[in-house]
Amino acid sequence: MQRYPVLNLWVDDCDMDRALNRVGEFVDKGDRVHTIFASNPEKNYSVPKNPFLYKMFQEADLLIPDGIGMVMAANWIHGASIKRVPGCELMQNICSLAERRGYRIFIYGAREEVNDAAVGELMRRHPKLKIAGRQNGYLDDDKTDELVRRINESKAQILFLALGSPKQEFWIAKNRNRLHHVRVCQGIGGTLDVLAGTVNRAPEFYCKTGLEWFYRLMAEPSRIGRQIKLPIFAAQVVMKKLM
Repeated sequence: MQRYPVLNLWVDDCDMDRALNRVGEFVDKGDRVHTIFASNPEKNYSVPKNPFLYKMFQEADLLIPDGIGMVMAANWIHGASIKRVPGCELMQNICSLAERRGYRIFIYGAREEVNDAAVGELMRRHPKLKIAGRQNGYLDDDKTDELVRRINESKAQILFLALGSPKQEFWIAKNRNRLHHVRVCQGIGGTLDVLAGTVNRAPEFYCKTGLEWFYRLMAEPSRIGRQIKLPIFAAQVVMKKLM
């Protein structure tokens, strides 16, 4: 799968189907933990500030085009044909794949009530899904060894980390070599809040038209400080194309 540089970060040449095919290959044929991270305009600025995190993204096995800005930039600069793969949707589609193929999953992160409600919602949607274990994200560092032991004993092949970035990337970097059965690890950020219903995702119209960022800004005006980077990103992409 081809990887395209977009300003300070990268994004892989994929769509939802190709991403899911890769996940299946990782689980069925992999002999180590394969990492999946989301690439978007905001991370284009935040990730390079941390050399360790930057290296994690550079070495990731799959960098999904989570933000519409990355999709448009890659397609325009490189003539690519990638389509947006929202991390929230990929996680749920991975669960569908896991249900069909019998993969075991483990979910780590978010508040206890959110984690519990999200797992309940996944079981409602996917009755045959094998959720081998779960753990809320409020775990002391000295309990990490016990958590790794539980994940190994669960024989989970897929691990979802809902710790937020960069904490979830740091966690997998530190512990990946101790995971015996996990073949796919996806950082899913706030996906559990969406599944639990504590955070509403944008209506379908906004998602399909690439305006989910605008809906979120309307719902949470405090995000303006983060989303002010979008016009800066667009301007830099134009300059890159014209150079």
